[in-house]
Amino acid sequence: MLLRDGWTGWAVRKRFPAKPMHIALYLQYLANTVKSKSATSVAVNALAWAHRMAGMESPTENSLVRTVVDALDRSLAQPKTRKEPVTAAMLEELVEKFGNPSATLSDVRSLAAFLLGFAAFLRFDEISQLKCCDIAIESSHLSVKLRSSKTDQYREGALVPVARTSTATCPVAMMERYIKLAQIDLSSELNLFRAIVKSKKGEYLRRDGGLSYTRFRELFLAMIKSIGLAPKEFGLHSLRSGGATAAANAGVPDRLFKRHGRWKSELAKDGYVKDLLSSRLLVSKSLGV
Repeated sequence: MLLRDGWTGWAVRKRFPAKPMHIALYLQYLANTVKSKSATSVAVNALAWAHRMAGMESPTENSLVRTVVDALDRSLAQPKTRKEPVTAAMLEELVEKFGNPSATLSDVRSLAAFLLGFAAFLRFDEISQLKCCDIAIESSHLSVKLRSSKTDQYREGALVPVARTSTATCPVAMMERYIKLAQIDLSSELNLFRAIVKSKKGEYLRRDGGLSYTRFRELFLAMIKSIGLAPKEFGLHSLRSGGATAAANAGVPDRLFKRHGRWKSELAKDGYVKDLLSSRLLVSKSLGV
């Protein structure tokens, strides 16, 4: 009854507007039944909305209700399992395995996206929304134009430079290879990373649409598994956190680090970094004991 009808089913004989005590009891009952923090949050928001629409003050702001909500948030909270960051060594293995001279367009596309995500600290949404014309390549680097991002509330955009290197994992060289193989026009407004059609004549990019989160994740985890790593320990955010971790442990100045990753706060930035054990040991080594 509760799961089907929510508050209406539980409080069929209660009066409206709801009393804070009734809401507190309902939330406790909901928590015991569903055992979900999100379920109690949805219930609170729905009750608040219903009272506002009726022109009434929301009882969800009552101190008793807030105390119960805070207590349930703590008791129902689930520990977060952070995904492991990708490392440069892992990317090197991927390039060695999938980036040989006879590599398919599918593999080159994946490698170009992964290397760019790592080097530019990109989120999946930023990768999937890239247009061909958002990439500009010069002799020393490529520039990635981000039209919007999670922390860019005013849609000001950002330009992220990625250096050309002499390594096999050079993001610029792999992007050039992808552009040539896929015959991409860098003046086009089409998505940069698109689905691939396979025919007797070979592979080519679809004209419209981009890669879905599900498909991109499948491609990423399949490659991760192919080099002997556990897919469950990684996610698409492993690219962004991997690049951030590598930069932090290499001693990149904090101002440049934050600007490159488009972070607005220290807390958000630090959440992406997995410090080296040797770096963390420096703390206790410096204590003089």
